[in-house]
Amino acid sequence: MSEGSNISNHDARLPIWVLSPREEKEARLNLKKTAYQKCDDLVRSMAECAKANGLKVFPACDKQRDKMTECILFYQVDTKYLDQERDKIVEKKINRLDEQIKRRRG
Repeated sequence: MSEGSNISNHDARLPIWVLSPREEKEARLNLKKTAYQKCDDLVRSMAECAKANGLKVFPACDKQRDKMTECILFYQVDTKYLDQERDKIVEKKINRLDEQIKRRRG
């Protein structure tokens, strides 16, 4: 099934801004990727510490882990960032619907 056909199968009773469970999952995955990108330096620091310390990672890398966790949770807990990812999906849905309408008229 193509992505474009999802719009034509969209339940007419639901507003276009209502996300399906699959779209909600996509928004959350996108948020996770965004959080890791924004905290990239801290994630990298934790990874380097883990490589250097092997099995002693937890006592040795507590400081790096705490900073990384704080940064990631900052983006994942604040609902405005999840709302931004949801908005991106809704915008894509609207753009696909606009394209379908133009093709039908054109």
